[in-house]
Amino acid sequence: MSQLGKRLISSAFFVTIAVSTIFLAPSWLFLLVTEALVLLSLNEYLGIAEQRAPEISRPLSLSLGALIPIAFYWSSETMVLVLVTLILFVYHFKKDLRKKVLLNCSLTLLGLVYIAWFFSFVIKLRALDGGAQWVFFTVLIVKGGDAGAYFFGSKFGKEKLIEHISPNKSVEGAFGGFVTTLVLALLSVTYLPYKNLFYIGFLGVMVAIISQLGDLVESLIKRDVEVKDSGQIPGLGGVLDVLDSLLLSVPFVYYYVTMLGVISQ
Repeated sequence: MSQLGKRLISSAFFVTIAVSTIFLAPSWLFLLVTEALVLLSLNEYLGIAEQRAPEISRPLSLSLGALIPIAFYWSSETMVLVLVTLILFVYHFKKDLRKKVLLNCSLTLLGLVYIAWFFSFVIKLRALDGGAQWVFFTVLIVKGGDAGAYFFGSKFGKEKLIEHISPNKSVEGAFGGFVTTLVLALLSVTYLPYKNLFYIGFLGVMVAIISQLGDLVESLIKRDVEVKDSGQIPGLGGVLDVLDSLLLSVPFVYYYVTMLGVISQ
């Protein structure tokens, strides 16, 4: 099967799961799905990080990562982040780890914040009024932008975007992704609880930029250890490769939507 065929089949599976979970799942099941995505992505990240710091404790890191979505669910995320950081440092009180503290803690905390903390904002986003629509909007325009970038880049890509970070990304692909994200955002006023075309269009522009930066951030991490994909999902790489463009976008959308709530009052 061609790479495109594998990508389409894998994407169809994820889209079905995503839409069903966003609109039909009770809050506790939505939390469990978020937990699964966080832990799978974090596990892939740790596999990358271990190439720079083999002494990282994967069981501890995953256990701490599992606490973060639960903390967002119970609106105690700041307190839990402090607790997670404290536990991580106390773990490194062990004598044989005293010369690995900076590297181990830095790489672990990066993964916990970059993946578990940022993606868990999807729980707070869904809990807002019209939250399911906002989560769907975010996933739609971000992953739609990813698809636009892929197809535009495959068809028209000539000029490299940032070759030393991601050799396969092109300026043409980035432009295609930007346009696709913006168009999908503007069309989304048909179902969003907030109908102001200017504010939604501006949100689309910002997400179009932030999502592509998020994709490049993960590419930057993988490039450090010369890894092409974070996992083995046919046509898509790994779970982290699927979520990378969402990790920075979800918190931004959450804060933007809460700001819109204040403006519209």
